[in-house]
Amino acid sequence: MQITLPDGSIKSFDGPTTGTQIAESIGPGLLRAAVAIEVNGQEQDLATPITADASVSILTLRDEAGLDVMRHTIAAQVLARATRELFPGSKLAIGPTIANGFYYDVEFTAPITDDDLGRIEEKMQAIIAEENSITMRRLPRAEAIALFEARDEPYKVDIIERTEGQDDFQIYFQDGTDFVDLCRGPHLPSLSQIGAFKLTKLAGAYWRGDSNNKMLTRIYGTAFKDKKALKT
Repeated sequence: MQITLPDGSIKSFDGPTTGTQIAESIGPGLLRAAVAIEVNGQEQDLATPITADASVSILTLRDEAGLDVMRHTIAAQVLARATRELFPGSKLAIGPTIANGFYYDVEFTAPITDDDLGRIEEKMQAIIAEENSITMRRLPRAEAIALFEARDEPYKVDIIERTEGQDDFQIYFQDGTDFVDLCRGPHLPSLSQIGAFKLTKLAGAYWRGDSNNKMLTRIYGTAFKDKKALKT
């Protein structure tokens, strides 16, 4: 199997490979810096098998796409977990990236205010300090629905049930914890690769942008590769 790199050079592998193995074959520095991989123009997790000849690019935090992966991971694996642990009974909706940052929509059992952002940030820093690995598994539709029904996550169930033409779903597990999230990914392989972040504000957002649905709380944040970049 032939893997073509951005400079046009080709690396050969005896069989299926992964972004991690490709980065390792190039050098230890790239392996440490790698956060995801682009395969034939499509981003995916470093651990996802590549089973055919492909053109690839290893993403790091020096790339805008790599920063986007980090921001997505902060939203889906750190902010989401922090809100569930700090506010029992909260329910997670969606957590995409935006320009220079991210947000997560959450249903809380009681309103939160800007005064809560500092406490959430502290919890997020504690979660990042655990440096847990992140593992993606694909679950069949029925199994994915059952998983989130058991976790009392109706918005995740709604997303799965409304998604047509898809038989399995990407579920991200944070190793060493019971936290899981439904997400298109990709994510960092480890929380140890997260840079600097700050929560910025709260807003209201209707589920699916429909005023007939419940109003959720949207938590905004920004993130960069290090504290210097965050300050600028």
